[in-house]
Amino acid sequence: MKIETLDLHMTRHAAAGDKVREFLNFADLPARIITGKSKQMRQIAIAVVEEYEYSYNFESAHNFGALIIEEKRAIR
Repeated sequence: MKIETLDLHMTRHAAAGDKVREFLNFADLPARIITGKSKQMRQIAIAVVEEYEYSYNFESAHNFGALIIEEKRAIR
Protein backbone atom coordinates (compact mmCIF):
# COMPACT_ATOMS: atom_id res chain seq x y z
CA MET A 1 0.00 0.00 0.00
CA LYS A 2 1.39 3.38 -0.99
CA ILE A 3 0.96 6.05 1.66
CA GLU A 4 0.35 9.67 0.64
CA THR A 5 3.31 11.83 1.65
CA LEU A 6 3.92 15.53 2.12
CA ASP A 7 7.60 16.47 2.07
CA LEU A 8 8.24 19.81 3.79
CA HIS A 9 11.89 20.02 2.75
CA MET A 10 12.50 23.37 1.00
CA THR A 11 9.33 24.83 2.58
CA ARG A 12 9.65 28.02 4.59
CA HIS A 13 8.40 27.83 8.17
CA ALA A 14 5.92 30.65 7.48
CA ALA A 15 4.26 28.59 4.72
CA ALA A 16 4.39 25.20 6.42
CA GLY A 17 1.13 25.41 8.40
CA ASP A 18 -0.94 26.23 5.33
CA LYS A 19 0.80 23.53 3.32
CA VAL A 20 0.05 20.90 6.00
CA ARG A 21 -3.60 22.03 6.20
CA GLU A 22 -3.99 21.81 2.43
CA PHE A 23 -2.49 18.31 2.47
CA LEU A 24 -4.67 17.07 5.34
CA ASN A 25 -7.82 18.41 3.70
CA PHE A 26 -7.44 15.94 0.83
CA ALA A 27 -5.15 13.14 2.00
CA ASP A 28 -6.43 9.65 2.67
CA LEU A 29 -5.25 8.54 6.09
CA PRO A 30 -2.91 7.13 7.17
CA ALA A 31 -0.55 9.65 5.58
CA ARG A 32 3.07 10.73 6.10
CA ILE A 33 4.50 14.20 6.68
CA ILE A 34 8.25 14.56 6.31
CA THR A 35 9.55 17.45 8.40
CA GLY A 36 13.26 16.73 8.27
CA LYS A 37 15.54 17.53 11.19
CA SER A 38 14.05 20.96 11.95
CA LYS A 39 12.47 20.98 15.40
CA GLN A 40 10.46 24.08 14.48
CA MET A 41 9.06 22.43 11.32
CA ARG A 42 8.11 19.35 13.35
CA GLN A 43 6.33 21.55 15.92
CA ILE A 44 4.39 23.36 13.17
CA ALA A 45 3.27 20.08 11.59
CA ILE A 46 2.27 18.57 14.95
CA ALA A 47 0.27 21.69 15.87
CA VAL A 48 -1.76 21.43 12.66
CA VAL A 49 -2.28 17.68 13.09
CA GLU A 50 -3.59 18.31 16.59
CA GLU A 51 -5.79 21.14 15.25
CA TYR A 52 -7.43 18.53 13.00
CA GLU A 53 -7.75 16.22 16.02
CA TYR A 54 -5.75 13.49 14.29
CA SER A 55 -3.18 11.34 16.03
CA TYR A 56 0.44 10.99 14.97
CA ASN A 57 3.46 8.84 15.65
CA PHE A 58 7.02 9.15 14.50
CA GLU A 59 7.80 6.88 11.57
CA SER A 60 10.29 4.99 13.72
CA ALA A 61 12.18 5.31 16.97
CA HIS A 62 15.21 6.41 14.94
CA ASN A 63 13.42 8.80 12.57
CA PHE A 64 11.87 11.84 14.22
CA GLY A 65 11.79 13.65 10.86
CA ALA A 66 8.69 11.87 9.58
CA LEU A 67 5.22 11.66 11.11
CA ILE A 68 2.56 9.08 10.38
CA ILE A 69 -0.88 10.68 10.66
CA GLU A 70 -4.01 8.68 11.53
CA GLU A 71 -7.54 9.39 12.63
CA LYS A 72 -8.05 9.20 16.37
CA ARG A 73 -9.75 6.02 17.44
CA ALA A 74 -12.87 6.18 19.54
CA ILE A 75 -12.36 5.08 23.13
CA ARG A 76 -14.82 2.38 24.14
